[in-house]
Amino acid sequence: MAMGMTDSILLGGLGAGALAAGGLGAGLFFTFMVVLQGVQMAASVRISQTSGAGAGGAGAIVASALLLALLMSLPSIVLLDRVGWLLHRLGEPPVLAHDVASYLDVLRWAAPGALVGLGLMRAVLPSLGAAGLLLRTMPAMALLNGLLNYGLIHGLVLHGVRLLPRLGFVGSALATTLTLYLSGGILGLLLLRRPGMRAMLHPFRPRLTECLLLLRLGAPIALTIAAEVLLFQVAGLMAGLLGPAALAAHQIALNVASTTFMLPLALSQATNVRVGYWTGAGRPREARRSGLVAIGLGVLVMGVLSALLLALPQTIAHAYLDPAQPANAPALRIVVTLLGIVALFQIADGVQAVALGALRGLGDTAVPMVIATACYWLIGYPLCRLAAFRFGLGVPGLWGGLGCTLGCVAVVASLRFMHRTRLGAPAVEVAA
Repeated sequence: MAMGMTDSILLGGLGAGALAAGGLGAGLFFTFMVVLQGVQMAASVRISQTSGAGAGGAGAIVASALLLALLMSLPSIVLLDRVGWLLHRLGEPPVLAHDVASYLDVLRWAAPGALVGLGLMRAVLPSLGAAGLLLRTMPAMALLNGLLNYGLIHGLVLHGVRLLPRLGFVGSALATTLTLYLSGGILGLLLLRRPGMRAMLHPFRPRLTECLLLLRLGAPIALTIAAEVLLFQVAGLMAGLLGPAALAAHQIALNVASTTFMLPLALSQATNVRVGYWTGAGRPREARRSGLVAIGLGVLVMGVLSALLLALPQTIAHAYLDPAQPANAPALRIVVTLLGIVALFQIADGVQAVALGALRGLGDTAVPMVIATACYWLIGYPLCRLAAFRFGLGVPGLWGGLGCTLGCVAVVASLRFMHRTRLGAPAVEVAA
């Protein structure tokens, strides 16, 4: 999140055109990467379950996940190369389409780094007991990304010697690419230097059966993420039909909600590991308790954030838009309303994230995919359209529909977890 914010701020210094092209290009790239990283979340499930079962085999799981990451990066590079053509076909302004294509001509080569450095490492480090490496590494990488962005956008000359070329907005894409590769390399080296880690990961060889199992578990996770991401993307398009003030307010609310979502996302990953461990150990009672405790923590944490949003909506809104500018008044009024709605569904957002993480720990990914897709697109999408346009509630109605959708996923996913753990249903088979 910090890297994305830094990129936007520095691109904004080049003007609205650079910010629009770079922001759209980076948004498309990272949305695509986040969906594909869903496949790699299966590695966390597999490592946790085999660890609980005392079966070992972490090396084969990580090696197989690494191979899948590299294989997935190849079609990603090809598809991202066609974004400029697609934007032209959709009738976007030629200059914007050209600039986005130029940005992605560089950033698309970061796909292997993103899938390994951000995707694979974020998935496997917690399950290997090495989550602290992320905390020690990624803040420094975010700072380095900012420095590289500035240097490659504007150029860097020291004592008459040009250290970095001035590349304009494309320099931001190159800086992000370098940072992603460096992050993955540093995290991998730090992991191998941990005492006993080399022995835990030996033999480090991919296996076809493991690759297929990771795909069977991970593909539904990726589709679940895609269903949610696409709904929010479509919501942005619908907000654009309501006018510039509504769209600006929508983007601010989305940024705030995305930032607060980092906490339940982290809890979800921890829940995945804990429930997966007890599932592999054949102790469903402990798996159930871990999941329910995590859901309770999600309610507590998001409840605190909800109270803060309800107490400080104007303060937060003024951090994005200058209230002294009369032109910002319509958007500010909408933002304050939206932040109240975002506050109301914080708990639902937290519960659905943690409950889905608990189900993944059980190895239950296919049914949650169906649940989430049905809630997002059979309930959420029609509800958003009806509230925003048919009932004339505008963008607050749009966000009300999104909140109800997240609540639906939270309830059904939680009931699914309680049902599965009450019955003691077996998770996926744990390889010996």
